[in-house]
Amino acid sequence: MLEGPALSQRLSSLAAELKAKGKGKAHLSLHAPTTASGYLELPKLSMDKLQVAIPSAVAREIPHSLQEVNLFPMPVPSLGDTTMQGIFFVAVPKTIQDAQTRSFTQAGFEVGSGEPGLLACLRGLTKNVALPAEQVTALVLSGYQRTSVVLLKGPHPYFCREFRLAGSDFTYAFQMGDQVDWAEAERRKLQYDVGEKDFKVESFVQRWLGDVQRSLTYASQKHAQLVPTQVILSGGTALWRGLAERLSEFLNLPVQRHQWDRLKLSGSSGPSEIALYDEAIGLVCRS
Repeated sequence: MLEGPALSQRLSSLAAELKAKGKGKAHLSLHAPTTASGYLELPKLSMDKLQVAIPSAVAREIPHSLQEVNLFPMPVPSLGDTTMQGIFFVAVPKTIQDAQTRSFTQAGFEVGSGEPGLLACLRGLTKNVALPAEQVTALVLSGYQRTSVVLLKGPHPYFCREFRLAGSDFTYAFQMGDQVDWAEAERRKLQYDVGEKDFKVESFVQRWLGDVQRSLTYASQKHAQLVPTQVILSGGTALWRGLAERLSEFLNLPVQRHQWDRLKLSGSSGPSEIALYDEAIGLVCRS
């Protein structure tokens, strides 16, 4: 994962490549450790009135003042009362969005807009996979630093919980257990099958499995309608051998890796390669 000068250099290089190809504005995928999300039910109102009602309702749900965040609301069908309007929202701290925008503009990009990475990932998933309207699906999106557990009914999100345990933590387990450098630890992780249950990494795997299960339990306690019948595993960590099978065994639910379905990529090197790109696909497929 690039940071500091290495990230700035890479962004500058990309900006130059895009300009050479005649490309214009960039649309950013925003990530922040303090991002808040949730589900609201409001009376069915005109769009103008909803734009006033949503911030007022969100203010009671998030640990920040409204002046400190940018809101990204998404209308969804109501979970319960059909006379109500459901809203799934994500709130991103303005300081995070400003900092990420500044990094890109300083590198030479023209930034048009941005949205939470979670929403981009969900769009990438639902553009590729057809989810029946009444089916409840748990999306477990596990990347390099964080894992998000999202509950969807049909293609619509209603719950998200994020925890700080993901691919880099598993690499760290190999680094400490085998006393090797980071690159070698990463190589050993990619060769490992999670079904082996080696002691040096198993405690990390167990913690990860437990956090996923706790997320699903909390979601169903908060919204009785959100009991999943299937799990989709996505993100780079989804490609770790044996992880989907371990998660299925632990949850006693069918788990499938995110794979190419309605979308196809010529030259794809593997059936689950989309797990690496669902966020990028979501950014491209905004319209």
